[in-house]
Amino acid sequence: MGYVRTAGMSTAARRARRRAAMVMAALFGVLALALVLAMASMQGWFGMGGEADEVAATVEAPTPTLAAEDVVVNVFNSTGTAGLAGRASEGLGARGFTVDGVDNSGADVPGPGQIIHGPTGLEGAQLLAEALPQEVELVQDERDDATLDLVLGDAWEDLPAHDTAEQTGGEG
Repeated sequence: MGYVRTAGMSTAARRARRRAAMVMAALFGVLALALVLAMASMQGWFGMGGEADEVAATVEAPTPTLAAEDVVVNVFNSTGTAGLAGRASEGLGARGFTVDGVDNSGADVPGPGQIIHGPTGLEGAQLLAEALPQEVELVQDERDDATLDLVLGDAWEDLPAHDTAEQTGGEG
């Protein structure tokens, strides 16, 4: 008689089927491990996310090197409203800014106004913009000094009284 076959398969076929099953199980295991590692990384389980957050939380903003009295401003009225630049210059003076000149301008300024500054006047322009209740546009030109020109536009509203600005938490 010949040899007896067990379960209808040859030994080589059973080994091939077992090997294929082990390879597939190993692939699924590697994919599952990669998925777990990716999720752990995104959740910050490795401690990398927490350290980066702590470093970002300890960064301090630079302290301003200018005070309002160090900023020299020229105020220009580009609207048809009489006395607008004069009232604005009084409000800026009450807030500590040094007003050098007040005049009318023929410029067409959209919105509340513009602060025109040179490269050395950027910090002063930002300080002035923060002191104003309205958002004005910062425009850089080629002037050599740090003086600023505040050109009032059609949407400019008078500055609130200095005492009102202090009581409401505004700059003073």
